[in-house]
Amino acid sequence: MRAKERLPLVKEQDRRAKEEVLKDTAWRKAQLYADWRKEKFQAWPVTLDPGSAHSDLVVSHENTTVAWKDTSASSGSTYSVLGFESITSGCCYWEVEIRDGDRSEWALGVCRENVNRNGWYVESPEKGFWVVGKYEAGYCALSVPLTQLSLRQVPRRVGVFLDHKEGDVSFYNMTDGSHIFSFPRASFSGTVFPYFMIRSGDVSLTVCSKEGWSEGHPVPHNSSFLEEPVSLPGEGFSSGSGANAPPVAESPLLPCKPEAVSP
Repeated sequence: MRAKERLPLVKEQDRRAKEEVLKDTAWRKAQLYADWRKEKFQAWPVTLDPGSAHSDLVVSHENTTVAWKDTSASSGSTYSVLGFESITSGCCYWEVEIRDGDRSEWALGVCRENVNRNGWYVESPEKGFWVVGKYEAGYCALSVPLTQLSLRQVPRRVGVFLDHKEGDVSFYNMTDGSHIFSFPRASFSGTVFPYFMIRSGDVSLTVCSKEGWSEGHPVPHNSSFLEEPVSLPGEGFSSGSGANAPPVAESPLLPCKPEAVSP
């Protein structure tokens, strides 16, 4: 084979070798993040507050799952429920399992105690909401302006990490350990609550159990380190996404056993 003919082949082999190195580096970073998380952040015992739920939503008897009362119903309103336990300080995290269809819309994150949740309302940091979710436009972080997220893997399980003192709210895809988005430093002047929203489609959100969680394992404390992306050629994440880790079957943190939801 002539040198000119070999050149494209050599370049392709070199590109593939670099991709393998990046994949290996990303996988090791994802494992590091999953370990680091558990040390700095406390697993927060989130349960849903039925008293805060929209009348068209149903909360399971165990107060861990929220879904529609009538999946065929639809309107222009925003339907939400808060976590029962307020957060006023410290570093904590919880995980949420999402079961949804193609046209469903949902969001999760945190909100201030005194936010407006009546009818159709805007979810943004200026209004006291720090959330990511799935909307008509796709997966988004409701920042200003809106940040569209290009995720390598559909987030079936999302970790919400809150550092109250630093005003940091970060989200991770717990299926593959990758970073989804971190909001710029916010000033939490008071109490915040875990927030769960359903707008349309056949969807349920389930808070994962603390059962099986072991102490002494780590968690990211400084989100600036976590925002360092590792992107493969043609397969990069959008702004705010994280390491390109291969998928794993189980979340590195909490077990989740969705419960049946009865009206």
